[in-house]
Amino acid sequence: MCRFGARDTPPFEPTWEVDLQGDRIADLRSTSGSLISVYASRPSPGGFGALLSDLVKPIREKSVALDRRVQKSVRADTDRIHELASDLEMDSAPGYAIFASDIDGTFVLEALGHPAPNLSTIGPRPYMRPLRASPRPIRSGIIVADRASARTFVAMGGIVDEVYAEFDADIGKRDWGGFSGYEEHTVRSRADEMTSKLWREAGETLSTRHGLKPFDYLAIGSQEETVEEIARTLHPYLARLQRATFTASPSSIGLPALRAEVEEMDAIMRRNRQEALAGRVCDTAWGGGNGIIGLAAVIDAANVQAVEALVVAGDFTRPGAICDSCGHLTRMAGRCPVCSEQLFGVDDIVGALMDAVVATGGRVHQIDVASPLDREGVGALTRFPVPV
Repeated sequence: MCRFGARDTPPFEPTWEVDLQGDRIADLRSTSGSLISVYASRPSPGGFGALLSDLVKPIREKSVALDRRVQKSVRADTDRIHELASDLEMDSAPGYAIFASDIDGTFVLEALGHPAPNLSTIGPRPYMRPLRASPRPIRSGIIVADRASARTFVAMGGIVDEVYAEFDADIGKRDWGGFSGYEEHTVRSRADEMTSKLWREAGETLSTRHGLKPFDYLAIGSQEETVEEIARTLHPYLARLQRATFTASPSSIGLPALRAEVEEMDAIMRRNRQEALAGRVCDTAWGGGNGIIGLAAVIDAANVQAVEALVVAGDFTRPGAICDSCGHLTRMAGRCPVCSEQLFGVDDIVGALMDAVVATGGRVHQIDVASPLDREGVGALTRFPVPV
């Protein structure tokens, strides 16, 4: 059973937003509104054909109301997407994202490192929410040690790698039973000194890795009575990290068991951070600070580029409209109130809101913990006061 230190407050700095592959996908556009976005998670063997057929069917039905040129583009794209089934069956990725617009010469297939909701949509811009909502893997450094040996690991995204060959300390016979108290004291002191050195060397190895790419937390696996002793030998950079502990021995821990511990610790870390973030948004908004709650208010803030951090409660979604010319967001269809261009209707204005926030340098977070945001669906921290 893993434990996170109660004395540690989860840092607000949110680090679980997905790292998109540049702006290559986000910058895709279709002035005719014919850009298809499809997300598909790996089904049971042999199931990709049926899955892709189900996903492109509503796109074809929706295109009937569009002009003939768009209809022709959609038919070409949906046929091409369906033809991918055999290739995807042979691949091994957990999920795929496909973006296609024959009119615009666009066809992008992205293998995903995680499952995605099975969905499809069509519009002037790519639907990015499944990518933006995916939490980035948490990175941790791990020491598993006793008084005689220590092992160090780095974990990220379900992969656990051992950093270095096992550290060992020659501590002699700690239960030495000679008649001389002085000699026994000398032996025990020497053993303690060698053990501390062992732990410091293991910690320095992880400190180097932390300096190259920071850890989100540090985990110590040991017997309960030695955890704090190990912690006291850590480099200050590691000592400042949030800490998790679990019971383990370097001589018996295996990678499957360690992966299970890491999975549990990552889940606790992610939940703590999400709860802290939701709490900060609500407390800031209720306290009259630079925070707002509610979809209409957050859309207004995004339209003036005020949103620093957007927080979405689960799969909350509402329809809306976007101006492809100036990017203005609204819940209402019709003409853009800013530039008078015709607005494009979108099934998920929250996804478009995420895009707008990222485009103006903000961060987006989709959380799955219960919080006061569940009622309103979205909240945000803003760069400056926004009238509500």
